[in-house]
Amino acid sequence: MFISKELLNFITVANVKSLGKASELLFVTRSPICRSLKKLEHTLGVKLFIRKGQGLILTEDGIILYNKVFTLYCQLDELQNLYRRERLSLIEYN
Repeated sequence: MFISKELLNFITVANVKSLGKASELLFVTRSPICRSLKKLEHTLGVKLFIRKGQGLILTEDGIILYNKVFTLYCQLDELQNLYRRERLSLIEYN
């Protein structure tokens, strides 16, 4: 996939609302996910999550970023699948 680890981690955490669950899904410990989220927040100059109990919720800036990034992620995934199908159909044709 053509998306940075920081953005993939951000999307995953936003979807599951938990660092622990995200770390299980991404097969990494919480530490690299925390670092990548902090790096993303620092780069953008905004706070993306608020801790709430055991979970995380998106801030207003986080929601805006999520909507843009998730749309891009879906489009890139669709494009990758399109080329994969075309490559397979060429192999089957030959």
